Amino acid sequence: MFLSEDRQWPVPATNPENAPFFAAAAEGRLLIGRCEACGKAHYYPRRSCPHCFSDRVDWQPASGRGHIHTYTVAAAASDRQVLAFIDLEEGVRMLSNLVDAPAARLAGGAAVAAPVRVAFARAGTVCVPVFVLDEERA
Repeated sequence: MFLSEDRQWPVPATNPENAPFFAAAAEGRLLIGRCEACGKAHYYPRRSCPHCFSDRVDWQPASGRGHIHTYTVAAAASDRQVLAFIDLEEGVRMLSNLVDAPAARLAGGAAVAAPVRVAFARAGTVCVPVFVLDEERA
């Protein structure tokens, strides 16, 4: 799912290490790293495993489904931004944006543990993963 909103997203720095991640995002797919040495999954895209430091890291498709671990609402003069740590089904925790969430669903921490699914937003020429509340699994 690609968002069609007019929000301006920060453009992430791309490099050969994270190019497969952003190429998949442009196709509407979420990838995570998985270490071939220790078997553990990880996010943020990087060349070596943060668990065992092996350089035998490969990309694996992720379901894009998870739950909110925690979040904060950053209210700016022109926009409201919700930053959230998302626990994916694959066991990886991602920092991302939660979009299209009604303010009432966020009040007083009410959205902690709520199910979410990935969506993608354009940031300049790059697509980035963001998350929306998954009402079908609520």
